[in-house]
Amino acid sequence: MFIPDSSGKRIGPFWITPGWSRGNAATVWAASFMTIGLAAFMSFVQPYLLNEVLHLPQEEQGRLTGNLAALQELIVIGLASFVGAWSDRVGRRRVYYIGFLAIAAGYIIYPFATNITELILYRCMFAIGIAIAPLMLSACVVDAIQEVSRGRWIGSNNLLQGLGVLVMSLLLSKTPAWYESMGAGTTQAARYAYWTVAAIALVAAAVVATGLPRMTKSRRPAAGVSLGRQVIAAIGEARRNPRLTIAYGAAFIGRGDFTVIGVFFSLWIVQVGKELGMSSGAALGRAGMLFGIVQGAAMLWAFFMGMITDRLQRITALCVALALAGAGYLLMGEVEDPFGRNFIFIAILLGMGEVSVIVTGGALLGQEAPLENRGPIIGFYNAANILAAMTASFSLSCESPERS
Repeated sequence: MFIPDSSGKRIGPFWITPGWSRGNAATVWAASFMTIGLAAFMSFVQPYLLNEVLHLPQEEQGRLTGNLAALQELIVIGLASFVGAWSDRVGRRRVYYIGFLAIAAGYIIYPFATNITELILYRCMFAIGIAIAPLMLSACVVDAIQEVSRGRWIGSNNLLQGLGVLVMSLLLSKTPAWYESMGAGTTQAARYAYWTVAAIALVAAAVVATGLPRMTKSRRPAAGVSLGRQVIAAIGEARRNPRLTIAYGAAFIGRGDFTVIGVFFSLWIVQVGKELGMSSGAALGRAGMLFGIVQGAAMLWAFFMGMITDRLQRITALCVALALAGAGYLLMGEVEDPFGRNFIFIAILLGMGEVSVIVTGGALLGQEAPLENRGPIIGFYNAANILAAMTASFSLSCESPERS
């Protein structure tokens, strides 16, 4: 369906955009591995800070954690399109490393919080980085590849993002305990853990600053066009092009799937386990195993779904992805005992459906987003992701466990 431009470089099955080098493309892979893991570390290590440093009562931690997450998401939604428009003006490279610097600053100051007010203020700095870096990752993934191999490329980057989160959850989340074992007090252990991740964010900033291409003149918007007008033009583009609207809808569905599986999947299994007489620890262990199967299936299937996407029309591929996701949820809705052996196959299907929507939606976005105003359009796409997470969390939190 798509014909490669032979003036571009090639890495295996991937045709790189003309003007991008193999090193530039490899930098995007490295950024995929680091960006999402750095973003996710905050939620993994924050309970340690609340318990061991701030000594916050347990009954207050849930509400505060939710409020901090909501604040971060609102900041991301508010900044996303303007950050994208800014990157169209000055280049992805500059904005990307600024985002990593903001993440590093957030991790450096966060463990110095001595009360809730300071925690909220410091989280705002971190949220600015999260509004920038993941958005620039999405933009670079779109920019770096030719249409002929876009699906496979997005699949490979989703695999690396999953590996980055896996490394973070298995290794970096243990850093407070490591520092404690070396004689540090709890406050110092928390600071050293946050600062370790801040150092990794600084390394990531150096990687993208040196490895991504500089701004090309052909991408800059016309002189005199304000950021606001760029954003308005991006809204108009979505109105004129229904395929972009479909891509936004795919982002909403894909991130909603991810939120349901990531937040409520384990809660449901633990509650059913307790009803069956299992201890919370045993039920949680089973939930962790099943969640690992879901995410492992998603990681392994991402590249294959990318291959399918490159062989089909983008809308057709998205329909296939939605069918997979829908089948997984329909089957899960009929399950009464998630501890049965057959549920493993449903868990695999859930992972395949989740990542399929993400891969095909991203490929459709990359195909339809015009080069001259791509930044704010990708910003809208990321904002749709965040809105989906908030909507899914709110909707399911209002349901009873049995109905969910």
